[in-house]
Amino acid sequence: ASTMNALGVLDHVVARAGHIKEGAYDAKTLAKLKAIPTITSQQLDTGGAKVSTETILNQHADLVIGYDTGVDRAALRKAGVKTYSPDAMCPDKAPASPATFSLVTQEVTKLGDIFNVADKAKEANKNLEGKIKKIKSQAGSGTKDGAAALYITPGSTEFYTYGSSSMVQPILDANGLKNLYGNNSKRVFDASMEDVLHKNPKWIVLLAGTGDASKVESTFLGFKGAKELDAVKNGHVVVLPFSLIDPPSPSSITGVEKLHELMAEK
Repeated sequence: ASTMNALGVLDHVVARAGHIKEGAYDAKTLAKLKAIPTITSQQLDTGGAKVSTETILNQHADLVIGYDTGVDRAALRKAGVKTYSPDAMCPDKAPASPATFSLVTQEVTKLGDIFNVADKAKEANKNLEGKIKKIKSQAGSGTKDGAAALYITPGSTEFYTYGSSSMVQPILDANGLKNLYGNNSKRVFDASMEDVLHKNPKWIVLLAGTGDASKVESTFLGFKGAKELDAVKNGHVVVLPFSLIDPPSPSSITGVEKLHELMAEK
């Protein structure tokens, strides 16, 4: 949705499925999304939406954009409806490692071609690249502080971290941080407090998904040993909406800017 918004083509959308990740959008864009009629869907394990062919055909749509596993592609093709899944939403496509911001600009270019607004896509990408360059120049160069990005669900006793194929990698890098889990090419995997304590990052980025984001930090601080970390002792713990990270989209660039702001406040 953030890619379509950057291209000015959200008005083409006749229906949406699933829940809006509100943390990824400004008030104006959020209002546009909420104004789009919602259709019946089921939730996938990945968090995306699964929609029946009949429901889609009732919308008289020419194109469906979403998870590869969220629709019956063969049935839609037979009915003359095209489908498009961003690379990050195709389960049979290996993620790029390391992930880079080119994944964002590539998606903008692809959707620009689909909607026949290639010039607008070039303009949007130039704007996005300018934002990245600005943050990188502000972060400076030299020795990078070690950081870990951890996905925390309020009230849970388990958490996850992100390797080099996640957009966590370039987002931390642009802000002058070194992903201490960047030597793992997996996008996401289980983490443990024992390992986090061993790595002892100078910065910890807590990624908030579903649930009450205000409880993410308190949940993390409740883990045994968390308060012994240098990042906690120095007040270098920030909470960022996960929707500003993955999948690669203009929202990821907003994530770069938001992380920069949060770090500056510390």
